[in-house]
Amino acid sequence: MSDTGLSNSLRTELDKVARAHRILEMEGHGDKTLGHMSLRDPDGRGIWLKRKAISLGETIEAEDFVLLDFAGKKLVGDGETHNEWPIHTEIMRARPDINVVAHTHAFHASVFSAIDDPLRPVAIEGGYFYPDVPRFSGSAELINTEPLGRSLAAALGPEAWAVLMKNHGVTFCGTSAEHCTVLGICLEIACKQQLMVGASGFKWSWPDDDGMKKRGPQTFHPQFVDRSWGFYSRKLAHFEGDTTVATHGFYRA
Repeated sequence: MSDTGLSNSLRTELDKVARAHRILEMEGHGDKTLGHMSLRDPDGRGIWLKRKAISLGETIEAEDFVLLDFAGKKLVGDGETHNEWPIHTEIMRARPDINVVAHTHAFHASVFSAIDDPLRPVAIEGGYFYPDVPRFSGSAELINTEPLGRSLAAALGPEAWAVLMKNHGVTFCGTSAEHCTVLGICLEIACKQQLMVGASGFKWSWPDDDGMKKRGPQTFHPQFVDRSWGFYSRKLAHFEGDTTVATHGFYRA
């Protein structure tokens, strides 16, 4: 990769986003070489997107990203560009509060995308998305044009952090790599929980509006994101054999 504009701080951020890719693979978001995550360029040039033809789990360092402008033109990097780059550019155009965008085919979230019922707070994780996750159902094709990207961004709306893409997958976002990653993991868990309880045949229920308004701020907050990111980072280090991080098992703080 040409390191034009690649400062030490930017390299550090890209290395963190690379780690986020591998965490997502570890936690059930992998699908061959599909799926990608992006970082808003701090100098406003566009987005840093995982290069094509490698998996989430094979994304290792800053060299595994390409810099695209908001029209999809590659400015920096040696790899090919994912066809669905407009997912990232159009969401970041529409939402200045978002700095990281991920699109994956997580198994349970992809299955749940075909269901018309809202996502309910079966357990803690579902409450993070209360009262529901927005749906994009305008097209089942790849989001490979700017108009389709704008439609997806409109479905996400001004406040949500995730959107289910009908019969396709999921896109989730965050203010940081940590925020985006933890939210994406929780969404996959929440979809799995509802699919399981729905298939059980048991009668089930969920908290009322008043209960959810009280519980939400108690459970998903910056400290939870930081601690969860630390946990998943240690777990990844354990699986990758990095003893400098996980010398006594991945539960050590």
